[in-house]
Order: sequence, then structure tokens, then C-alpha cells
Amino acid sequence: MRAPEELNEVEWAALEHAYGPAGDVPEMIRVLYAEESPETERGENVGEELINNLNHQGSLYPATLEAVPFLAHLALHVSWHREALLEVLTGLAELDEWGVPAPESLGGRVRAAVLAELPLLMGCLTDSDPFVRQAAIRLACVGTRPADPAVVRTLADLYESDPSASTRADALTALALLDPDPATVREREAAAIDDRDRQVRLAAALSGLERTEPPYPAALVAVVAADGAAVPGSHRFTARPRPFPYPGAPRDRENELLTEDPEGALSIARAWIAAGDTHRWGSLLVGQVDQRWRDREAPCVAALAEALPLHRDGAERSSIVRAIAGLMPRAGDPGSHVRDLLLAEAAADEQGYAAGSPYAPGVAGRQSSRGKGHGLLWVDVEGADDDGAGVPHSVAATVTDGPDIVRPRSTGRERTIRAAQRALARAEVVECARLALAGCGDLRLLEQPGNLSGPVLATFLTHHRDEALPRLRPVLPELIARGSAELLDALGPDLAAAHLPQLKQALREHPTVAAARLLGELGPSGTDAETAELLATVAPTARHDVHAEAAVSRALITGDAEPAVETLRDLLRTQSPPGILPAVGRLGPLGAPLAPEVAAILHDPREHGRSQAADAYWRITGNPRPVLPFLLARAAPTTTYASNDTAWYERRDALCVLAGMRTAGALTITPPELRPLLELCATSPRRVTWKDDDELRRLARTLLDEPMPS
Repeated sequence: MRAPEELNEVEWAALEHAYGPAGDVPEMIRVLYAEESPETERGENVGEELINNLNHQGSLYPATLEAVPFLAHLALHVSWHREALLEVLTGLAELDEWGVPAPESLGGRVRAAVLAELPLLMGCLTDSDPFVRQAAIRLACVGTRPADPAVVRTLADLYESDPSASTRADALTALALLDPDPATVREREAAAIDDRDRQVRLAAALSGLERTEPPYPAALVAVVAADGAAVPGSHRFTARPRPFPYPGAPRDRENELLTEDPEGALSIARAWIAAGDTHRWGSLLVGQVDQRWRDREAPCVAALAEALPLHRDGAERSSIVRAIAGLMPRAGDPGSHVRDLLLAEAAADEQGYAAGSPYAPGVAGRQSSRGKGHGLLWVDVEGADDDGAGVPHSVAATVTDGPDIVRPRSTGRERTIRAAQRALARAEVVECARLALAGCGDLRLLEQPGNLSGPVLATFLTHHRDEALPRLRPVLPELIARGSAELLDALGPDLAAAHLPQLKQALREHPTVAAARLLGELGPSGTDAETAELLATVAPTARHDVHAEAAVSRALITGDAEPAVETLRDLLRTQSPPGILPAVGRLGPLGAPLAPEVAAILHDPREHGRSQAADAYWRITGNPRPVLPFLLARAAPTTTYASNDTAWYERRDALCVLAGMRTAGALTITPPELRPLLELCATSPRRVTWKDDDELRRLARTLLDEPMPS
């Protein structure tokens, strides 16, 4: 450790932190010794700014390494920052998903510096503050193995006799990691399953799951379902949960552990939702199941529908309804109860929302008072706009156990901001509910034309075209004229040809790629001379990709490609190629003069959009052979995909091009070296990638000539 008197011995200005030279670090550290809640001249918390400078979104800096001994000294000698600093040091030393950092790396040296301070910091295990004891337990777990026997004995004492149930639970979890005797660990956890404190029972069950292969034992799942829902957040300031299953972010790891068994996780989530969905733990766990596993959409929708009426906060409701909307097209018919619930969300007005929904529990139990709440209270302040006016309060809240909180009276500006936030959240809830209803084909939504936005209409046309189209025809002309890109993409040639005047109006008033492209797809037989003239005179303020698509559409209608070639050549030279290359490919053989420019992009490793260049090249030349080696290399044939696969966008783009070749008949046989990857992507019960997994499965099935499941 290093005392503040030694700060001047470090050349801080020669070191870097997240925002440049670290010359401000010593003064920040000195201020933290002197004040409990110091602020900078900009009104920011000094401690938060210091830590953000030293550990910015996981990135470490040379100044971080030099600061560790001073932070450790500060944690040991200043009680009001102790808990936070112990957590900061834990974050600097804990292992990430790639394991122990190389000793010579900056991360390895920072970790070593923290571990060197552990012997003295472990005295915090017996601090009088239970939150400090918990932070010290988490810090102990990032140390090397085997652990110091004295630390193990202290943890055992904490588990046996600490007055804080949360501290006992964390100590039990730490012992599962640090106790060198596996038999003792198992005996201790077996006894803890029947402990008097539910936090301890939950910790024992989670540690047991950690050592068990899924599907998990029903007895352990039952403990997590029963005790996990009721355990409050263990931190005084946040809802950060409970016993941590291993060093790191406890909430993320708990969800990761539970979702290894999707059926068990869904049963736990529904139990937590039935108990009130505290902090949205249950509904968030449902989302984690969908993120990790395929074909669980129907039970996920059912569980989220159970959670929706429990939440009054607009942002929380919006999040749940948005999740339902994303799942609905693949979930099948959710049943009349879910559809009625969504219809109420989609149709309710602002006044009804503020007062409460008929689905909301405990409406009669709500209170009204002048700024006084109980526990976690959502207060809707309404009244005059001037700051001095008396403000009547109406309360829509979920009352939970907790101390009385007297909230300061809102100023006029604060009321305006809160009203705007509430309105925005409400608008998002409404739109997400309508998207969900469109996804399941609930035609009652079409009874009010005001319910129809571009995305909602597009969802109906994509998934329930035959049923919805008769009701949509009266309102389509006006909505097409508004130029919604989602709607135009979903129209198809038949509806587009029937609404040519509205399409031209959309391009004239709201120029988009979708409108320009759709007019070109109609061809000379479906358009007129005015269309070609309009495409040649798109508003100069339109985006470059709109100008590219308009030039190509005009060429496809008139057969005169020379103006389009010159326009595209100029755009490729002056603008970002990824936005222009799709238009080049759509030009087909008429774009052959652009082959040299496209080939230059394809072979330049510094360029983005090389997969798009490969797609454009084979479409304008008619020859896929020159680009196949590049596409196969970029698709990276492998049977493994990491959940955080940063190369996914490149792989997806390459597979998109290959699937397009297969569909067009340019690729008669899928290359055999791709089959292991494609079979994994097509058949895996787990999601293969963290983003756009459904698109990945569709591409794989296209290349394997297998239909997607309905």
C-alpha cells in the first residue's frame, strides 16, 4: 500500500488514463480522503470520475496500475469509501471469460498489484458494516488458489455466526470456491439447504447447481424458485442481488447458470413472476432463456404476459411488451387472454394508463399523499406549471416493504420532463403492443385505422397477408404515401403496382431506399414516363444510398444504364461503399462497366463492405467463381461459435451472399467445407450467436436446401 504522502513520487502526468494524461489522479485521491461525497466543478462525483478514468468500460491504463496501491490504502483507512473501493479492486482483479490474463500484460500486472494488497485488505472481512464484509468476501474470491487458510477460517466463522443473512450467504458461496476440502463443502451446503435464512438456502442451491449437469435436480430448482423470488437486493443503493454464484457480475452469472436448463429456468421464472416479479427478476430470466435457446417462444410469451400486469413503470412495461412483440411471430397463437391483455395496452389512453389498468393488481390499495411514499413508489406528479404552485399528487405505485420516503416537491421543469418521459414510455408500450398483436394476427387491431403504423402494417403483411389484406385496402393508399420503409419493403409487386401514384408521392415527399427500389422493381410495364423523370430528379437533400437506388431503378425502367453507371461510379469514389454496393448489384449485367471499381473494393483489406462487393461483383459479371474463395474464408467454416462472436457480422454477410447465389442458381452445390457449420446453425437447439440467430438459421437452411420450421 502507498499513503497519500507518496502521491507526488509518481509522474502522473506522464501516464495515461481513459481521457488522456493522468495528472488529475493525485488530487482526486486526496479529496477522497477528506470528503465523503466530493463533487467536481462540473457537479460530478469525484470517486465515480476517478474510477471511470482508471477502468473505463473494462479498459485499463498505465495510470490504473500505479493507482492500485493508493486505492487499497484509501479503502483500508477511510470508512466511507471502503465498500465501493473494495468492489473496484475486485473488478480490477477478477478473471474475465478468457481466464487469467498473461502476467506480462497490463491486465495481468494490475491483477498482480491487487492480489499483493489482499493480505491487509482481508481484515475488512470482520468490518462492522455488513456491506463492507460482503465486498471483502467478493474480493477474497478473486485471489489465487489455494486460499490463505486464515481467510477460509474467517469465512467459515462468518457463515456460522454473522448476524447478516446476506453476508452468511456470500460466505457460503465463497467457501464453495475457496475451501480446499470438497467433502466439507458438500456437507456444509447440504445442511444449508434447510437453513433458517432464505438467502443462505438460495446460495446453497445455486452452488449445488454449479456442480450439477442439466437438467437440474428438481429439489434444487424448487429451492431457487421459492427463495430466489423473495430475497431482497443485498445492497443499500441498488437492486443488485443476492448470493453471487462466482466472482464477477452476480446477476449475469446467476441467469447464465439457471438458463443452462431452459425448462428449469422457465419454471423458476414463472415462480418469481407469480411472487411479484421483484426488480423484474422473473421476466428478465425469461428473456435470458429466449436469448440462449431456440423454439421456446410460446412459453416465454406466456410467462411475460403473466408479468406485464405486475408493473406500473412505463419503461418496465415497454420492455416487457417489446419482448413479447419480438417473440410473437414465432410463438404461434398466444391464446385469447394474452391477446386481450395486449389489446388493452394498445387501445388504452394516457388517462387510463396513469390511473391504472384493469389488469393491474392492488388498485384499491394505492395511496395518495403530498409527496410521501412508502418503499419503492412511482409517483405521478400533476399540476400547474409554475414552480410555486401547490401540486396535487396522484399515485400509481407498487408498495413494498421499506422506509417512508419524503420526496421533494417537483419544479415545473421537473414535472414537464416527467410528463414527457411518461408519454414517450406510453407511446412505446402502445406501439409494441400493436406490433405484438400484428405478429399473432389479431385482426381486431385493424378496426381503428389510427392503430396502424408502418411497422405494424408491415408485420401484418409479412405474417398474415391473406387475412389482413381485405381490411387494409381502404387505408393502404394514405399509409403508402407516408413512405414508411418497413411498409414499402413488405408491399410486394402486386400491391406496389396497384398504388403507383402513392409510391411516387412517397418518393417525392419522403425519399427512401425502399421507395426508390420498389419503383424500379415494377419495371417499364408497371410504371410511366413520370416515374422515370421523378427517379432522375430525387431531392438533392436525400441520402446517397437513395440517389444510388433511384439511378438504378431509372435504368431498369428505361433500359439506359449509362447515367446510372456514372452516378454509381462517382458515389463509389466519394461515399462509403457499403451503402452504394447493393444498388450496384441490383443493376445486374447493366453494371458490368463497374467491375474494376467493385473488384478494387473487394481486394482492399482496409475497406468495409467487402462481402457486399463480392455480391455486387458476381451479379454484374454473372461469374461467382472469382469471389467464392473470399466468401468461404470469411464464412470461417467451423463447428464452434462463441456467444460473443465479434466476427458474426462478417460471417453473416458472407453467408447472405452465398445464400443469394444458391437461390439464384449461381451456386449449384453448397461447398462441402461449409456443411459442418451450416448443420450446426440449422439444427442446434441453442442459439448459435448472440445476435440475429434466426437470420443465421434461415441462411443455413437455404444453403442446405432445408425448409424453416413453421
